[in-house]
Amino acid sequence: MNYRSAILCWLALLALLAATLAAAMLGNTALRYTLHLSCAVAMAALVMIVFMRLRSAGQMLRLVAVAGLLWIALLIMLSMADVLTR
Repeated sequence: MNYRSAILCWLALLALLAATLAAAMLGNTALRYTLHLSCAVAMAALVMIVFMRLRSAGQMLRLVAVAGLLWIALLIMLSMADVLTR
């Protein structure tokens, strides 16, 4: 990995952090939660693509990364179902 891509990723992560902090100033609206979730997804995608080097990885590593994302999505979905049905 070259330093240029790491620095650009770091700057993008800082920009997304600033967007998350700016969204925190909104009230309890759906826009706030949407911005928080979209910033978190973008941050995770940046870290996976740049630091885990998934762009140049083999097919098996990409498959494992997608399986991990699907597992996290399933766990979040089941947790939200539990919270919403109480």
